Amino acid sequence: MNLLTTFVALLLLVPWVVYPTLRRKRVYSSSSEIKRLLKPADASMADLLSQRAFPNQRLVHAFGITNTFVSSDLKVHHAFLNKARLIISELSSKGESWRRFKQTTDGAIAQLLPAHETHYATFIQCLTLRIILVALFKADPESSDAEDLCFVTNMINKRWAYSKNKDLTLLNQDNSLEGANACLERWICDRDTYPNPLNLIIPAYETMWRVVAVTVARVCCSGDDNLLDTVLAFADHPTEEQFQHFREESMEPSMKMIMMESLRLHPPTKRISRARTTLGWKRFFAPTLEVADVQAVHQSLEYGGNPAKFDPARFHPSRGLEPEIFTFGYGKLSCPAASWAPIGAALIVAKVLQQMKGGKYRLITGPRIGDRGGWEGWEVVNEESARNKA
Repeated sequence: MNLLTTFVALLLLVPWVVYPTLRRKRVYSSSSEIKRLLKPADASMADLLSQRAFPNQRLVHAFGITNTFVSSDLKVHHAFLNKARLIISELSSKGESWRRFKQTTDGAIAQLLPAHETHYATFIQCLTLRIILVALFKADPESSDAEDLCFVTNMINKRWAYSKNKDLTLLNQDNSLEGANACLERWICDRDTYPNPLNLIIPAYETMWRVVAVTVARVCCSGDDNLLDTVLAFADHPTEEQFQHFREESMEPSMKMIMMESLRLHPPTKRISRARTTLGWKRFFAPTLEVADVQAVHQSLEYGGNPAKFDPARFHPSRGLEPEIFTFGYGKLSCPAASWAPIGAALIVAKVLQQMKGGKYRLITGPRIGDRGGWEGWEVVNEESARNKA
């Protein structure tokens, strides 16, 4: 009897010994697997929101945000979507709204180009934030100086890194969030519409500045005059038609192809995580975290030969490929700005390169193309100031 009791006790104990070992993440790195993960056939919207919110809870502590990326509340989700769609409709790539966005971009570049020199990543970060403030929140263009913009972008970069590394000690010791919110209080007057501006700023800024930075860098480092000509042509005529224009008789890419290749090779969202809740005995064997490895699938042979190479022509119709980009997610929770973001980023890229090739300013490239970090050696230099110094 004692032997039987011991055996039963051991059987009951096994799941609790094994379970921690099996609590692991499962990573998917093919497009078909990613589609199944992000668009499950049997999941309700409430389930999808819950699966997304749990892995993002670190952002609540880091930034105090309450948006749909960290909440499973359907009302929060619909309110965020409605606000995002309204903003995007006001930034349409046609008509008066697009003209205002061009003016905002030109004004931000003129304000932030250095009198002498500045770090490239800092310039792109501050430029992106200023454009977001003016274009999305109707902030006064004169209200945000370079020093305060730099403070807020540094706060976002720093606290994002702390949360990513699960460094709660540094997060708790850092008080830059309070100072950044004070800046936002001055810049954004409509607090009824935007009670917590970081709910929109974080997803817009985090994606946009890195897309702009790597695309400018790729074009500069390519040594391909055709790419530069395409970008400068779009800077001169930033229309939807010019964005998509390419020569059918040659392999010269369109501005859209350049942006798609940048999003493929350097996805700002490299991995998309989903938490799984499995009921019953299966919970002992199911992974608790499932990850769509966007970067891995984007750099696979699904996108043609030599996937590590920056080659916008892989999106040329003559290649016969129709590669899908997962930068903006997939399924019901895909980014509401997915259709606008590439042309919006393209305008900033084109206007920055127009200044770099205009004779007054020059981009000094570093040893490698960075991401959130890794931009050592990259500088924007005022050539006139440098000549006067010499």
